[in-house]
Amino acid sequence: MNPNKDRLKIVYDREADVLYVTKGTPEHTDYVEYTEDVILRFHPETQQLVGFTLIDFSEHFAQKGSDIALPFGVDFHAETVPRA
Repeated sequence: MNPNKDRLKIVYDREADVLYVTKGTPEHTDYVEYTEDVILRFHPETQQLVGFTLIDFSEHFAQKGSDIALPFGVDFHAETVPRA
């Protein structure tokens, strides 16, 4: 059993101004350019959504109160984490 298969990995490349969000370990995926700034990534065998890429990330948050509407829902599952 892979304990990282359902973890959400978020990486921001400041130089390229790109945000990468991936469920599990990043790997080769199929992709769809949803908009010119949003790329959706799918597992090549199951076609399940496994991540997305947001190009020009800082431009989306340039104005106070900016929101980004993504074309999919998110289902969060909490891990048991000891509280301090």
